[in-house]
Amino acid sequence: MRKTVAILTGIVVLLHLAGCGEPALSEKSHRQKTTTGKAVKMLFSKTLSTIGSTRATAYAASNKIITAKGKVFVTWLDHVSDIRVKTYDVAAGTWGETVLVGKGVDNHGGPAMTMDSRGYLYVVFGPHHGPFQFRRSSRPYDAAKWEPVRRFGSKGTYPSLICDADDTLHCAYRGGPSPPRLMYQRRVKGGKWSKPRAIVHPNVKPGYTQYGNALAVSPDGVIHLGFHIYDYHQKIGAGKSLGYLRSRDKGKTWETIAGLVVKTPATPKTPCFIEQGPKLDMRIGNLVVDPEGRPWLTALHLEKRPRSVTLWRHDGKSWKPRELLPDVQKRLPGRQLVDATMTFDRDGTMYIACTVAKAGLKKTWWGHPSLEVVMLTSADRGRTFAVTPISTVDAKLANWFPSVERPFGPLGIAAPCLIYTHGGAGVSLKDGKGTEVVFVRLAKQ
Repeated sequence: MRKTVAILTGIVVLLHLAGCGEPALSEKSHRQKTTTGKAVKMLFSKTLSTIGSTRATAYAASNKIITAKGKVFVTWLDHVSDIRVKTYDVAAGTWGETVLVGKGVDNHGGPAMTMDSRGYLYVVFGPHHGPFQFRRSSRPYDAAKWEPVRRFGSKGTYPSLICDADDTLHCAYRGGPSPPRLMYQRRVKGGKWSKPRAIVHPNVKPGYTQYGNALAVSPDGVIHLGFHIYDYHQKIGAGKSLGYLRSRDKGKTWETIAGLVVKTPATPKTPCFIEQGPKLDMRIGNLVVDPEGRPWLTALHLEKRPRSVTLWRHDGKSWKPRELLPDVQKRLPGRQLVDATMTFDRDGTMYIACTVAKAGLKKTWWGHPSLEVVMLTSADRGRTFAVTPISTVDAKLANWFPSVERPFGPLGIAAPCLIYTHGGAGVSLKDGKGTEVVFVRLAKQ
């Protein structure tokens, strides 16, 4: 098993990726080699579970870490589909007991977590095409006990959950009748969940359709939604459309970034898309807003060789792209990018947790042992990046599915924590081989 405390150095990963086995340099040497952007340091890492699901820390749209009142609350998915929560006391430097919040269906049942202004935690979890389970903590800032399970949703999978300044919960997910739609529901403070509502429709015949759906709320109360449409009806690739919508009235109406109110559900012909094309194969990571309230998101391009991630930002006039692969390859030659999830801290520093893989793989990258987690950081809104290796190298098993802490509501955060999965892909949705769930606490240099 893994060591509970691991200070990693970039040279370890470089030697591993190059197939070498020489000793690592010191952490001081590592910092000297991180020369662009603004680097972070790892305070410590800890293995939270050794019986994780094969997708223990997936998916990027679902926030899984909250820091509040001197505590860090972390949630993940154990095998087969057990939703766990564990609490770290920052001042004491100690961990509480691991708590079972509930049970889902398979490795798609992972949790999404948020917190309201009073400190109550909320977790949505469980199905793979079914009703969501929903629980609230019994006490503020305490994950030890939970209120009874309630249910909502229409054939749901992949929840994204946020809480606005008025303690209204907002949830987006894939669901509804075939072909699946991007669905939305909200729950006002102390109330019940609204009826399921389709926000995006693929405009295809019934069949397999998947979405990435990521919610964020800015300090001015605007709800931001980033998404992709994965339509398997197409012959070339699948992720043809990357889109954005926002709501300025708590989810009642939705509009484009230009302020054009759209009729929901939006379709691929609605003018709310950042990037579209018949030869594209995209997956959104997640969406966040910077301290000025402007949206940013990441999009994985699987059709590219080597695979890459585009960072998109809106500057108030238009969407601006920036490719992240060149920054990674300067630090880690021969790598490709296969996912990325991002956040901002309250000071405006950007953090992008990425999974890199060996470029030119003859077989699929999914679960490949060359997968490693790295962190990109930038103090200048993405003009320059530092690249800091995060995961402990394992030549036999992947390190992947990073989930980085992000604002769970309109308030900013300090330097984020993150979790990732150490283990293989498995052979089924209920594969019995456990993975390790690794927590990492970061700080600015």
